[in-house]
Amino acid sequence: MVYKVYVLYSVGHDKLFTGMTSSLSDQMISHNGESSDDWTADYQPWMLVHMELFDDKALALIRQKNLESTSGITYIREQVLPLFEFK
Repeated sequence: MVYKVYVLYSVGHDKLFTGMTSSLSDQMISHNGESSDDWTADYQPWMLVHMELFDDKALALIRQKNLESTSGITYIREQVLPLFEFK
C-alpha cells in the first residue's frame, strides 16, 4: 500500500492542513465536501499544494509530523506556495 502525505492550502483563509492517507481522492472529497464537519469545513475550498509518497506507514507519519512542525510550515510557505499563482 502507498501512503500519501499531503498539504492542502486554503487560499481565501491562508490556512494549511497536513494529512496522511492511502486514498487522496477520498480525502479531497471529504475536506471539500458539503458534509465535512471537521475543522477543514470552515476553510473550504482546499487546494492540494504538496504530496509525498511512502511505502512505510510509520515513515509517512514521521514526515507528516515534520511538515506540521514550525520548520515544515516554513518550508511549505517559503518553498512550495511561491510555486503557485493563486488568484
